[in-house]
Amino acid sequence: MKKFLPGWVTVMFAAGLLLAGGLMVLPSAIAYDSVSTSSSIELFMEVFSRTSVTYVDPVESIELIEAALRGMLESLDPNSVLLNPEDYENLRIQLTGSFEGVGITIGIRDDWLTVISPLEGTPAFQAGMKAGDRIVEIDDNSTEGITTDKAVMQIRGPRGSTVNLTVVRPGSPDSLEFEIVRDVIDLPSVSAGFMIDDTTGFIRLSRFGEESAKEVRAVLRDLITEGAEYLILDIRGNAGGLFSAAVDIADLFLPAGTLVVSTRGNAVGEHQYFTSKGRTFTGELVILVDGGSASSSEILAGAIQDHGAGTLIGNRTFGKGSVQTLIDLGDFHNLGHYGVKLTTARYFTPEGRNIDRTLSDDFMNGPEEDSLADWGILPDITIESPEIIGSLPVELIVRSMFFKFATDYVLEHEITEEFWPDSTCMAEFMQFLDEEDLEWDCGEFEENLFYIERALFAEIAARTYDRETFYVAMTPHDETVQRALMLFREGE
Repeated sequence: MKKFLPGWVTVMFAAGLLLAGGLMVLPSAIAYDSVSTSSSIELFMEVFSRTSVTYVDPVESIELIEAALRGMLESLDPNSVLLNPEDYENLRIQLTGSFEGVGITIGIRDDWLTVISPLEGTPAFQAGMKAGDRIVEIDDNSTEGITTDKAVMQIRGPRGSTVNLTVVRPGSPDSLEFEIVRDVIDLPSVSAGFMIDDTTGFIRLSRFGEESAKEVRAVLRDLITEGAEYLILDIRGNAGGLFSAAVDIADLFLPAGTLVVSTRGNAVGEHQYFTSKGRTFTGELVILVDGGSASSSEILAGAIQDHGAGTLIGNRTFGKGSVQTLIDLGDFHNLGHYGVKLTTARYFTPEGRNIDRTLSDDFMNGPEEDSLADWGILPDITIESPEIIGSLPVELIVRSMFFKFATDYVLEHEITEEFWPDSTCMAEFMQFLDEEDLEWDCGEFEENLFYIERALFAEIAARTYDRETFYVAMTPHDETVQRALMLFREGE
């Protein structure tokens, strides 16, 4: 959307709009200069009315209002945002972990709406939908040219209602018709929990939601019963979620009364958060982190590191050391349900570290990741990831080569739990690239073999494994997991 108004203007008059609309939720929002605010609102209305009437192209009023509000919030920090009805619903799903629909992950492949993977146990899974299925119609309406967001809104719906999906499946000459009854789809926070060996448990935590601590506790107790003396907690790529969930999960690994995190903010003051229940797991702990571990992931990792309760292995975390408050603005006539995600505090690890990268002078230019940088959390053991060399990997993704090959490959091969792309699989993939008229260099292929193997595995596994089986199969080839196992064996 075009940014219609400069940030310094929107900071003034959009604040006035919120106050005038009775949407004040933070104590400090009450304290403002009424004269200055009145002038700001007058300025806003003057610019708004002139723009609405005289701009070269027709513009909707809601576009101007949303642009003004977004500009105001974006001028503050990258994490304060306006949530339109679609954004608000998506955030609610992330936090609660449930929605009503059919249970498929979808995306655009070759300009068509395509199933990336059906979620195990959902109506779509039970109906027989498979990864690679091209959805050509939703309720008899063509999906040609449709966006993913629009398709999601059409496929989701109230529990008990029905949606009809027409699918073209690779290898099938005729289209398939699926009449699917929508249901509540639960998205668990724990994607996997299993024993790697007789004494080592593994938990994959994908997000921090309302039920996350309960899920981790349940899996953790099962692993302890199975003999887990060592634990690998994988929060790589976990962008965070609920602040409280991070504190509750830290409670599983720290003694009662231990400081987990403190927060400081202009409106909310300073608060400290402590564990209360005491440790559930008393063995040796490793937490896996990377550049995608952010927010609540960093609260958990920072607390474990500062108290020496475990070892962090991987790469420097993202560096989001701020706390956002979700402000429900409610329903607006003919517009929908809006909200604001507003930064209200910064958080500090038990040792007082603030790891927020937005405080870095060069943040907007992309801060360098070096050992002297003070943003993010630096792991105790760093695993160097092989670099992507040349343009071939990007080309393979842009042209959906991994996706297309995997779709055909699973139709022609039996995929076992021990599967890994071997030399025979790689030879078939290279032949496939030739058949697709992709220009590629053998030397560049070999230089990126590490990446290509894992991309192929991920696409093929998505079509045959459930989430836990994926991690079980990946573990022997995961360098970071193997480094954790080495740490446990050697007792470093």
